[in-house]
Amino acid sequence: MEKIVLDTAIKFGAGRYRQGTGILEICGEEISKFGKKAFIVAGARAWDAVKDRLLPGFQQAGLDYVLEFYSGQCSYEAAEEYAQKCKAAGCDEVVGVGGGRIMDFSKAVAEYAGLGTVNIPTSISTCAPFTCMSVMYTPEGAKKDCWRYSHELDAVLMDMEVIANCPIRYTAAGILDAMAKRIEIQNGKPVMTLDDNQVNLFSAFRMAQYTYEVLEQYGPQAIEDNRQHKVTKALEDVAFIAVALTGVIANITHSFSQSAIAHSMYDGVRTHFTREAAGALHGEIVAVGLFAQLHYNQLGAERDALKEFMRGMDMPLTLQELGVPATEENLKVLEDYLIDSPYVAPGEESLSLLHEAVRQMC
Repeated sequence: MEKIVLDTAIKFGAGRYRQGTGILEICGEEISKFGKKAFIVAGARAWDAVKDRLLPGFQQAGLDYVLEFYSGQCSYEAAEEYAQKCKAAGCDEVVGVGGGRIMDFSKAVAEYAGLGTVNIPTSISTCAPFTCMSVMYTPEGAKKDCWRYSHELDAVLMDMEVIANCPIRYTAAGILDAMAKRIEIQNGKPVMTLDDNQVNLFSAFRMAQYTYEVLEQYGPQAIEDNRQHKVTKALEDVAFIAVALTGVIANITHSFSQSAIAHSMYDGVRTHFTREAAGALHGEIVAVGLFAQLHYNQLGAERDALKEFMRGMDMPLTLQELGVPATEENLKVLEDYLIDSPYVAPGEESLSLLHEAVRQMC
């Protein structure tokens, strides 16, 4: 487990956030507010999806750029390597184009290069475009730690036409990853009160309650609109909540305590079952982990409703469906991983509850 050192300063996310249709066309103008030569790190498919609309705006704004594709893990080694490329090319701003992994990678590259970051997400699968941190992995794909930054991003620019044409699986994963905040902030507590919590955490919880309700109500419609490749109010609202508002929730808790057992379960799966669950998305693993989190919170009565909600969006519902056989040996591995986390209280009652919670994912 990582040693967590928190910066006491609260960062809220990005200095500028733009979301809507026609955003790709003005990205050059936006990025040129921060630099004259962009170092773009992108996924190959993501770049193909945006380049024809993105590059004319670069030319119009007089923005030079260097493009580097990246398909590996968000690791310290790779980030430092790409930062050296960035500095050698004389770039003065890092721009990420892609999904959650690239969003985290762009921030890490910028940190090594001593530059700012503009993120252009091509999915809403996580709030990574907006958070002041990167989840770091080994080059092989095991979870290593979180790199928390002392500053905000320069900007996040999200084009809704791109999001509307993204596979619905990524939207569903983003919806559940955002909904997880309400359940995980309650870690071990069936009831949250201001008297018993720091004000920033309780404020994040109340925001997360609101986002949970909106996503529960409008998420299914957003999925159907996404399936039809339509930019609608439902999809716009869900995208804003999944990226910007959920990012704020994460940031005001220092990207700590807004995630607990479900996200630790994700870390454990990535660490110990890297190959088995390689095809599962971040939000899909977290969502299955929520069944364990609900039980640990003593809110198991909510499990069936959440499962039906996920089933309606064709999401995996068990470890087995994520690619991890639910054998006693594998469950013990995950249970031991969680025991070593800061989210499981010591004591026989807590450990017994955790033992039962892990088995809710079968």
